[in-house]
Amino acid sequence: MDIKEKEHLAKTLKIIDKKIKESQEKLKAIRANLKLGVSDLAENFHDKQTDLSSIYSSLSDVESLESEVFKENKRLTLQKDHPYFARIDFLPKNRKTVQKVYIGIGNLVEDNKLYVADWRAPISSMYYDYNLGPASFKIGKTEYSGELQLKRQYKIEDGQLLSYFDTDMTINDEILQEILSHNVSVKMKQIVSSIQKEQNEIMRKDIGDSMLVQGVAGSGKTSIALHRAAYLLYKHRGQIKSKDILIISPNNVFSSYISEVLPQLGEDNLVETTFAQIARAELKRPIQSRESMLDDIATNPKQSLLDEISYKSSYEYLDSLLRFLKGPFLETFTPQNLSYVVKENLDNSVETIDFPAEQTKELFFKTFKGLDLYERINKIAWQYAMLFTEERHYTKEQNKALRDRFKRILYKFLPIRDVNKIFEIFMAREGFKVSKKPTIDYIDKGTYLAIKYFLYGFDHDFSAKYLIIDEMQDFTPVDIYLFRKLWNCPCIVVGDVHQCIEKNPAPEYLQITADFLGCRLLELKKTYRSTKEIAKFANSLIGLDDIEFVNRSGKEPALYKTKNQANTILNIINTECQDYDHIAIICKCNKEAAALHKELAKLVKCTLLNEPEDYNNRILITSCATAKGIEFDAVIIPNADNENYKNTIDKNIIYVSSTRALHKLFFVSEKEPSHLLKDINIIEE
Repeated sequence: MDIKEKEHLAKTLKIIDKKIKESQEKLKAIRANLKLGVSDLAENFHDKQTDLSSIYSSLSDVESLESEVFKENKRLTLQKDHPYFARIDFLPKNRKTVQKVYIGIGNLVEDNKLYVADWRAPISSMYYDYNLGPASFKIGKTEYSGELQLKRQYKIEDGQLLSYFDTDMTINDEILQEILSHNVSVKMKQIVSSIQKEQNEIMRKDIGDSMLVQGVAGSGKTSIALHRAAYLLYKHRGQIKSKDILIISPNNVFSSYISEVLPQLGEDNLVETTFAQIARAELKRPIQSRESMLDDIATNPKQSLLDEISYKSSYEYLDSLLRFLKGPFLETFTPQNLSYVVKENLDNSVETIDFPAEQTKELFFKTFKGLDLYERINKIAWQYAMLFTEERHYTKEQNKALRDRFKRILYKFLPIRDVNKIFEIFMAREGFKVSKKPTIDYIDKGTYLAIKYFLYGFDHDFSAKYLIIDEMQDFTPVDIYLFRKLWNCPCIVVGDVHQCIEKNPAPEYLQITADFLGCRLLELKKTYRSTKEIAKFANSLIGLDDIEFVNRSGKEPALYKTKNQANTILNIINTECQDYDHIAIICKCNKEAAALHKELAKLVKCTLLNEPEDYNNRILITSCATAKGIEFDAVIIPNADNENYKNTIDKNIIYVSSTRALHKLFFVSEKEPSHLLKDINIIEE
C-alpha cells in the first residue's frame, strides 16, 4: 500500500482530532458565556434602567454561534471514522501543477491547505461526472477546464485505510456492487461515495430549478431529494437552513426510515410532515389512512369504488371542483347595503359611512375577480376598514378589530358557509353519495381541504423556502393543486407512477403534473436496489422493458407451493435468509398481515410493522401500503394464490412488494398459485 496514502490519512486524522478538540473548547467557552448572559438577564429583568433588548440580541448571537460550533463538532466527529472516500487528480488547463483533491462529507482546511473537499464543492462534481480525460467544473458562471488524470476510491473504516484502487470510470462498478450487496440498515444511509452521474446532475441543479423526478423503483429518488437538500444547505448556507426545507413524507414509518441521512452528512434534519397530518390539523376531523383505503380496495375491489377513486384522481375532477367553487358557489354571494353612524349632530342629524350593495358586488365580482373567496373578503374588509381609519383616525388595534368585523359581515352574505355542507352539495352535483361517518375518506381529504382553503384560507402556517414531495404518485391533482397554493417556492417532487396501486395514470399524466407545478420533468430509468433477477421479474410483471439495472446477480425469485404456509416461511427464513438482518413478509392488506402474525409468532419472533420503532426488528410482517418506499434484504409474499392475487390492482401490489427486495424474493401459496406468477420458478413441498 502506498506509504504516501497512509501518511496523508494520518495527517488528516491528526488535523481532525485537533479541530475536534478546538471546537469542544470553543463550545465550553461559548456555553459559559451563554450561562452568564442568562444570569445577567435574570438579574436585570425588573430593572427599568437596563436595556434588555441589547441583552436579548447578544444572547441570540451567542446561541447562533453555539449552534454553528456544535454542528461543526458533530460533522468532524462523523468524519473521523471516514475522513474521505475518493481522490481526484486534476490538471487545470495551461497549468503544470496537478491538484490532488480528497473528497469527504465536509471541508477540512489547515494552514490554508485543503486536506479534504466537501462532496458538494464545485470541484468535487468532477468525481461524479467524468471518466479520466477532459473534465471541467463551474464556480458561478466561470468554467474551469482541464484534465482528470487520476480517480481513486478508498475503503476507510474507523480511521483505518483498508484498501483503495484506481479507476477510469465515474463510479467503478466493482465498488458500487460491493456497496449494494450489503445488508439493509435500520435507517436509510447517505450515498455520497456512490452517487451516479444522472443523480449528481439533479442534486446540483440551481435552487430555482423545480423538478418532477419520475424514477423507477430503486433508482434512488428519495436519496437524491435528501442529498439535494444537503447540497442546497451547503451552497446557500447564508440564505437557507434546515428549518426552511419541508418534506412531505408518505407516513411516519417512512419518515423514521430516512431520518438519519442528513445527520450522517453533518446537517440538521428537515421539517417533516405528512399530507394527512396537515388535513387533520386544518379540518379538525379524523382522516382515513391511505393504508386503510388500500385495504378496502385490496379486500373488496368494488368497481364503483375503483371508478370513483379513478375519477377523483383526475385533472377533470379538479377542474370540476374549481369551476363549482368559482362559479355556482360564488354566485350565491348576495351583498346588502351597509351603513354606519360615525357622528351624531346636535340637531339630531347623523353622519354615516355607507357601503352600497352594488359597491361590494363590484369589488367582489370584478375588482378582485380571480382570487379565492377568503382573499376577496380580506381585501374588501381591509379597504372598508381603511376608510374608517382615514375618517376617524383609528389605532392599529381598532383598525384590525374593525376589519375582522367587516369580514364576519361579508361572510354572512353567503347563504352556506360550512365546509362540510359545501362538500355535500358538490358531491351531489357529481353524483356521489356522502357518508355520514365522522372520518373523512382518504380520497376526499384533498377536496375538503381545497374547499376550506378557498373559503377561509388555512389556520396554520406551513411556509417553507424549499419543498420536497415524496411518493408523488400517491397524491391526487386536488392535492397537487393545494401544494401549488400553499408553497410558492422551488421544489423537487419525486415518485414512480408504476407504483400506483389504486389507479393506472395515463402516459401524459406526468407531463401535465409537471406543467401544473411549474416543474421540469426528469426521468430515472436505472434501478440500483434489487438483483438483476428480481428487477427483471418485477419489470416484466407490469410490462416495463426499458429499465436498466446494475449487473448484480442473485437467485431467481421462487414460489413455494406448500400445505403449511407458516412452516414454509419459517424454513425460508432459517435456510435462505439466515445471513440477513431485515426480512419482510409483505401481505396484501393489514387484516392479512395481522392474521399471519398471530400464526407465525407461535413459531418465530416477528413484529407487526405499525410504528417507526418496529422497523428495528429482524423479521417484520406488514402490508404493501406500509412497506412502500422502504427496502429489505429479503421479501416473502404469502398467500400468493389465484384467489388472492387475480386482477390489475393485485398485480400492482405484487410489483410494489417485489421491488422492496434487495437480495432475495419468495412467494408462498397453499392453493393454486396466482396466474400473475405464471413465469416464476415453482418449488413443490
